[in-house]
Amino acid sequence: MDLSLIKVFIIIYQTKNISHAAERLNLSQPSVTYNLNRLRKTLNDPLFIRDKFGVKPTKLAENLYPTFYESIVKIDLAIDSAKNFDPFTSNKTFRLGVSDLGEICLLPSLMQYLVQHAPNIKLEIEEIHSDKVEEWLIEGFIDVAVFNSSYTIMPQIESRNLFEEHYVCIANKNHPRIQTALNLTQYLYERHISIKSSTGHIEIDQRIKELGYSRKIMLEVPHFSVLENIVKNSDLLVTLPSRAAAVYQSNTDVNIFQLPFEVRPFNVSVNWYNHRDDVEARKWFCSILKNIFSTL
Repeated sequence: MDLSLIKVFIIIYQTKNISHAAERLNLSQPSVTYNLNRLRKTLNDPLFIRDKFGVKPTKLAENLYPTFYESIVKIDLAIDSAKNFDPFTSNKTFRLGVSDLGEICLLPSLMQYLVQHAPNIKLEIEEIHSDKVEEWLIEGFIDVAVFNSSYTIMPQIESRNLFEEHYVCIANKNHPRIQTALNLTQYLYERHISIKSSTGHIEIDQRIKELGYSRKIMLEVPHFSVLENIVKNSDLLVTLPSRAAAVYQSNTDVNIFQLPFEVRPFNVSVNWYNHRDDVEARKWFCSILKNIFSTL
């Protein structure tokens, strides 16, 4: 059987989407469909059936995936063992899952480093969904995840803490009511922008609820990186990690305030699954992430 067909099968299985598989494989969507149809004919099974989110595997596909994946891993491992990983010449693609904090704080420095030290490496970014990270890492949809994993139990995943982070509040520098300090009454009176809990940011509203209060949420967004113009042109408050707040303060006119109530700090960690392929490349990538975050 043609090895390229097996690789197409694996990527479709991991992404559950033909167009996403085409992007991962750097092929056109018709080429992926053509190769999939060849494999379907060989195995006399549809392998993947369309659903509203993309495609889902048939029973045969579910049975074949572990064997196909292990075979490809062994082949890739044999190839990798014959050559040392050199980031400067490697054209590997790393798939990185990051939280909004990572988008804002890590990506600019990471891209600057890669341009200088690993110019042929490609980076693909996926927005973190805390309830899917373990599955994504195990299935190879992403190689590494950087996020607040304090509330995510992932027994099969390797994890290393990068740094401790805490929340602060930012407001427009010309805010009509808040200028020099922020007390609890003001915090509860003002309207807020919140981040969806699926990204892992649940500490603030949990703590406010524990204190017997609630805050006025006017806008809920999937991540912090979309907020700059909104904060600059409104009186809405945003509670966010201190490193992200510092980035906003350097780019726009905002004030940073300590929260008027205690909230436990949290750890941002780098997480990966011990696939047997690309061990040296993954070690290198994780070390780069750790080194870059240590300077932020």
